[in-house]
Amino acid sequence: MSHIAARAAASFLLLASAALFVAASAQRWWPACPRGRFDTAACLRLQDHEFDYLSVSAPWTSLGDAAQYAGVGMFLLAGAAAVLPFVLAGRALRFQVPIAVMVAGSLTILGVEVWWSGVTGQPQTAPGSSAAALVWALGVPLLLGAWWLRESMRADGDGMRWTSALAGALMAAAPLPVLLLGPLAVGYVSHDTAPWSDAVIAVPLAVAALLVWKVPRATRPRSAARPPTRPTTAAPAPR
Repeated sequence: MSHIAARAAASFLLLASAALFVAASAQRWWPACPRGRFDTAACLRLQDHEFDYLSVSAPWTSLGDAAQYAGVGMFLLAGAAAVLPFVLAGRALRFQVPIAVMVAGSLTILGVEVWWSGVTGQPQTAPGSSAAALVWALGVPLLLGAWWLRESMRADGDGMRWTSALAGALMAAAPLPVLLLGPLAVGYVSHDTAPWSDAVIAVPLAVAALLVWKVPRATRPRSAARPPTRPTTAAPAPR
C-alpha cells in the first residue's frame, strides 16, 4: 500500500467510525433528549447506566441498534488502528506490526463484545475483553505519547505542530478522556451518563481524520543523519 493510500484509508476509517458512534448515540438519546430537555422524566430515565452500550454489564437494556452501530464503529476504528502505525512510524516494521496487531486486535475484541450484546439483547463477554479494554484505555495513550516524543526529535516548525495536534486528537478519543470531557462538551452533568456524551468521541476522531493528511512523513532523527562524505582522491599507482 502506498503512503497516500494508507493515509486515505486511515482518514476514511476514522471518519466512518465517528459517524457510526454518532448514529449509536442517536439511537439512545433521540427523540427523548433534545437540547434543553435533559431534565425531563423520559430523558432522565435514559441516563441510567442500564442503557450504556460502550461498556455493557448486567443489568442492561438494549436500545434500538445502538450497540450494533457502536460495534461496527469499533471495527472501523480497529481498521484505522491497523493502518495508522504504517502512516506515522516510517519504515520501522519491527514497531509497526506489533503495535498494529495489538491495538487493532484489542478494538476488534471490544467491538465483537458490544456488537454481539446488541444482536442478542443480552450482555456478552468476549475472551480477552478485560485486557483489550486496558490496551484501549491506557496502552493507546502511552503509545501515542511515546510516538509524540519520538517525532519531537524529528519534526520542525509546522510539522511538530501537526504531530502534536494529531497525537492530542487520538488521545482525546480514548475512554478516560471521553468520560471526562463528554459532560463538559454537552454542558450537563448527570448522576449516571450525560445525554449525548457518548457521541463526543466522534469529534476527536473526525479531527484526527483531517490531521492524518497534515502530519509529515516520518524521517530519520536529525541526530542520526549521516554526515556528508568527502570525495576521496585515489592513491597514485606505484611506478
